[in-house]
Amino acid sequence: MEPVRSPRNQRVAAAVRLRRARERKARGLTLLEGPNLLEAAVHRAASLEVVFALEDDEHTAGLVATADLELVTVTREVLERIAPSQHPRGPVAIMRIPPDRQIEHRNALVLYGVGDPGNAGTLIRSAAAFGFDVLFGQGSADPWNPKVLRSGAGAHFSVSIETGAADPADLHSRGYTTVASIVSGTTPVSQIDTSASVAVYVGEEARGLPAEIVEACDGTVTIPMDSALESLNASVAGSILMYELSTRADSDTPAPG
Repeated sequence: MEPVRSPRNQRVAAAVRLRRARERKARGLTLLEGPNLLEAAVHRAASLEVVFALEDDEHTAGLVATADLELVTVTREVLERIAPSQHPRGPVAIMRIPPDRQIEHRNALVLYGVGDPGNAGTLIRSAAAFGFDVLFGQGSADPWNPKVLRSGAGAHFSVSIETGAADPADLHSRGYTTVASIVSGTTPVSQIDTSASVAVYVGEEARGLPAEIVEACDGTVTIPMDSALESLNASVAGSILMYELSTRADSDTPAPG
């Protein structure tokens, strides 16, 4: 079959519109880009509508055939038109955005005002590595933004992702100990009680968490660091906190027998 050569092709134009947040929300669809992300989506049985790939992309053709998905071959020009990034490797797939999965039972990271897609995706990836679920609260990036998906590198399919108000009182009523991360002057992460599930709040880099969120949490936590540094990147800070809490939880688990 001849590849699609025109960016004005109806299906191509519909895919291109998914680069806009309003269109994604209205249609409940988003874009996945890259071979690793597509493989992760297929292996986790994500709902994929169609896959766009270059004519000579044999790896994608084989994967799509195995998963019984629809493949549309396109020219390089058309692929670059569809893809969210500037220099796409391909393929690009249209995926149905899955419903929220409420966080429960295990530790959670709460993003509050983390609007940068790169930071948001990296935090999802770290959450998957350290056994956390993720709640996207007020002012945070859309977790299914193509840039967030790309930064998450497939981790979206390994964690529960919830979006909502991120009210500490609500999480407390679900059995979480809520902890706000702040820059200095409070409990080191090594002293946080991990006997119950912990929900750690991470805020926007420049301003941090709002005072009302900090006050509503059960406690606060600080990452000790050299006084010459004002703060850490949000994704770095969140990743360190999750790592520390996961290792503490492991050490607090009684040995078998």
